[in-house]
Amino acid sequence: METSSFLDLMFSMRVGFSKDIHKITEGKPLILCGVNIPSSFGLESHSDGDCAIHAIVEAIFGAMNVGDLGAHYPPNDDKYKNISSTYFLEDAKKIMDEEGYTIGNIDLFISCEKPKLKDYIYPMRQKVSELLGTDIKNVSIKAGTNEKMDAVGKGEAIEAYCVCLLKEKNDGR
Repeated sequence: METSSFLDLMFSMRVGFSKDIHKITEGKPLILCGVNIPSSFGLESHSDGDCAIHAIVEAIFGAMNVGDLGAHYPPNDDKYKNISSTYFLEDAKKIMDEEGYTIGNIDLFISCEKPKLKDYIYPMRQKVSELLGTDIKNVSIKAGTNEKMDAVGKGEAIEAYCVCLLKEKNDGR
């Protein structure tokens, strides 16, 4: 590959990283990646508490350098009270379209002691890929525990980490 085409390729991609954590609260539905996970608890938040989607949106925003979740959807704005976090992801997709980017890939890791998420990984991948208009092969989701260490390990919180690669839409690939 010639140097100029390598540099063109390099500058047509952007990477974002994020993490989000929410405290567990009883009596609220547990929603991760827009999927309702059967559980006796949910996550404390101004919105629906979907820390997985929050991490994805923050990573996308970071890759585009357009601010963070709180700047776009202030937690003190009643407009976003109990809103589905899928709204944030759909809006991030609109901003990506306006900025001329598309998903290269997403790699998301969800950390929680319970519930076990293995049966929900594929439906979560489907939902995220659908909302972002990308092939499911571009969305990786993994889950694990914190081996009973820290707030996540003690069952007090759920945390999500996300890396996102964006590509310019009109880069010819």
